[in-house]
Amino acid sequence: MRIAILHEMLIKLWWAEKVVEKIMKMYPEADIFTLIYDEKKVWKIFPKEKINSQVFKLPSQRRYNLFKKQRLCLPLMPRSVEMLDFSEYDVVIISSSGFAHWAITKPECKTIAYIHAPARYMWDWTNEYKKDLKIPKFLKPLFFYKLNKLFLELRQWDYMASKRADIILANSSNTANRIIKYHRNTSEILPPPIEISRFNKFSETPKKDYYIIISMLAHYKKIEVAIEAFNKMSDKKLLIVGWWDYKETLEKLSNKNIEFVWPKYGDEMVELLATAKWFIFPGEEDFWMAPVEALAAWTPLFALKAWWLLETNIEWITWEFFNKANWEDFVENFLKFDENISSWKYKKEDLLKQANKFWEEEFEKRIRDLVWK
Repeated sequence: MRIAILHEMLIKLWWAEKVVEKIMKMYPEADIFTLIYDEKKVWKIFPKEKINSQVFKLPSQRRYNLFKKQRLCLPLMPRSVEMLDFSEYDVVIISSSGFAHWAITKPECKTIAYIHAPARYMWDWTNEYKKDLKIPKFLKPLFFYKLNKLFLELRQWDYMASKRADIILANSSNTANRIIKYHRNTSEILPPPIEISRFNKFSETPKKDYYIIISMLAHYKKIEVAIEAFNKMSDKKLLIVGWWDYKETLEKLSNKNIEFVWPKYGDEMVELLATAKWFIFPGEEDFWMAPVEALAAWTPLFALKAWWLLETNIEWITWEFFNKANWEDFVENFLKFDENISSWKYKKEDLLKQANKFWEEEFEKRIRDLVWK
């Protein structure tokens, strides 16, 4: 049986890439496909020799080689994914947040699409995406006119192409609901794999006096909410682990008690999570593995009470929260909850018990069942 694994972009090592890494370990002989590949950033996990040679001829890859900006490749992604030839494969496993599930396969090829989220910049967060773009004011009218036209075409294409997979998996019920709304497809919910065992070696590591955010630094992630709050709490140290185009803006907003750290991977990231007092999550996501990993590291959450966190956490047992959409109650609730941390209200066994529900072995078993079914 010949298996191919397709992931949108291999230009960073974040949580969607952990899903791909897990699938790659399950099927080490599989060929890896992507629409954009950056060897310098991902070679430790995804070496160039594992990448199928078709990738390096794609229009999206050639443009990325010139500019190193994935956003400039956006108009070329539909054509690039449909250029990939999977005719020699029996099974194609797709990891998609936008375009990968557009792949074309033969009727006899089983296609399994794991959807991290219907692309937000195409659908419900288009305006937030525009705010992240640094466009001179005098160019905005023409630029956004063309961008709106592009998004209209992409939405139409996305809807039609979403029917191509034989099996659709969603990482949460929140994602499943968005798949129903935008793609009019049903899906099976399969949470992503959490490497619970990796956190065991840090189980006795003492907590340090800092709070942590791990996130891509984009406007829609609402990191500035936490920054504004911690600017008012100068005695509290906040560590922000991440990068992206919004990083400089966030750094300018931050006081000295807020530190930015380049993204980590593997045990380095585990240790940062395990030694933090709280994991802070100010935004909204379909599914974000880091907060669940925080539970595995015995680090409780402080977050906006919304979306998939309601699926993965238990109130007052694994997390506490702020409620108001305008974030007015962030500081008030944080200080209250911080006292609970100091008095060890949270039990390690409760956090780990919840994290164990997302054990990687459950993910592996389900994927193998689908491949051989």
